[in-house]
Amino acid sequence: MDRRTPDPVQAAPACAECVRLSNEQQAANAEGDYSRESDCRVLLARHRAAEHGGER
Repeated sequence: MDRRTPDPVQAAPACAECVRLSNEQQAANAEGDYSRESDCRVLLARHRAAEHGGER
């Protein structure tokens, strides 16, 4: 089964929470933990929508 993950949402460079979530997402991907990677992607998107006006 081919598991391809979508491109990660880019973190805002000056936001510590964006960087933390992005790093967690990358670590999960490297470990093959696609469920955790997806969770991080969702949390990052929610954070960006709430704190950064939804910019990507």
